[in-house]
Amino acid sequence: MPILKTARNHFNEDLTRASNMLDHARPLQSGLLRDDILRATWMFSVGACDAYFSDAYADLIARTLRAKEKQSSISIPDRLNNLRVPVVAVIRKSTGGWRWRMAARELIEDENVLSLEKIRSLFNQFCNNNNKLVNNNTIGDWIVHKDAKVRMFGISGSDYKKLAGKRKESEKKKALIKFESRFKETFQRRHDCIHNCDRPKVRPQTITDKAVKKRIADIRFLVDRCEDALVDQFPKYLNDLGFSNTTISQVTK
Repeated sequence: MPILKTARNHFNEDLTRASNMLDHARPLQSGLLRDDILRATWMFSVGACDAYFSDAYADLIARTLRAKEKQSSISIPDRLNNLRVPVVAVIRKSTGGWRWRMAARELIEDENVLSLEKIRSLFNQFCNNNNKLVNNNTIGDWIVHKDAKVRMFGISGSDYKKLAGKRKESEKKKALIKFESRFKETFQRRHDCIHNCDRPKVRPQTITDKAVKKRIADIRFLVDRCEDALVDQFPKYLNDLGFSNTTISQVTK
C-alpha cells in the first residue's frame, strides 16, 4: 500500500463526517443546540487531524522497521533503535508490514499530535534540512500555494511574490508566527470544548458555521502540505540511510 494511504483514507472519511455535521447544523434555528453541533464539528475536525498524524507516524516507523528487517546490516538512527517496541509485536505472527505497523501504532496510542511543535518533533526526522515541516525554509512555498488563505499567513500569495530580500525573509517569519498562532487557537478550542464545554470563563464562547468551515479548510491544508512533503521525503530518507532501491520499493509500494 502506498505511503500514508491508510492515514489519508481515514482522514478523508473523518473530515467528511465533520463536514456532514456542519451541513446538518446550518439550517437549524439559532440557539445552543445549533452551536453545540458546531462545537462537535470543530472537535471532530481536530480529531481527524490528530488521528491522521498518529497514523502517519505509525506508517513511517513501520516502513523503516520493515526496511531494517530486510537489510539488517543497515544502521538506523538511535531515535529509532531506541524505540520501546512492545514485546508482543516482536513475536506477533502477522504477515507483511502489519506486525511493525501495529507496534508503531501502540507506541503513540497514548499521545496526541495536537501542536505544530509535536508534528515537527515526530516527522522532521524523515525530512532533510531543506524540507523540514512548517519552518522558515518551507513556509514560503505554503504561502504561495493555490489553497493558501490570508487568514493563515497574514499575507496573500500574490503580495508575497512581490517581495524580495530582507523584506521577504521578514514576512516569512511573520507568516510562520501567524500560522502557528492560528493552529494553536484551533487546537486549544478543541481542548476547551472537551474539558469545559467551551466555557473557559463564565459563558460559552461564540461560534459560527463560517468559522468552523474555515477551520476545517485550514486542517485540510495542513495535512495536505505535510503529506506532500513526507511522501516526497521518505524514500529519500531511506536512501540516505543506505537501503537499496529494491528494499525501498518493497516498503513504500
